[in-house]
Amino acid sequence: MATMLDLACAGTFSAGILVTLLNKALADGARNWAARLAWALIGTAIGIYVFGCIRGMLYSLDAGVVVGRSRGGGQATFHRDEHPLLFGITFLALTCGTGVIAFLSMVCLWKAVKRD
Repeated sequence: MATMLDLACAGTFSAGILVTLLNKALADGARNWAARLAWALIGTAIGIYVFGCIRGMLYSLDAGVVVGRSRGGGQATFHRDEHPLLFGITFLALTCGTGVIAFLSMVCLWKAVKRD
């Protein structure tokens, strides 16, 4: 079941992609208001995703359970009381990943307001 934040993120991201495609088709991707709007929409969508990640991390700290997943489909669940070292390592890795994604959001928003 999708939450309101999921729908806002998907809608904003889709709108950013649509504006990008229309801008490329009509203006050959020139730096204009449409390109800035597309950067702002994509940056906002990524920012909404980061907000959801931070909420999940705060819940993980409160509940004391963290789940690490791999691209191959496997997952491991670590409870803070049973595996404190693995809990800390997994939580730190997820925090670093969220930081990288937040940096990408800031770059997109910077490209939207930067003057060439």
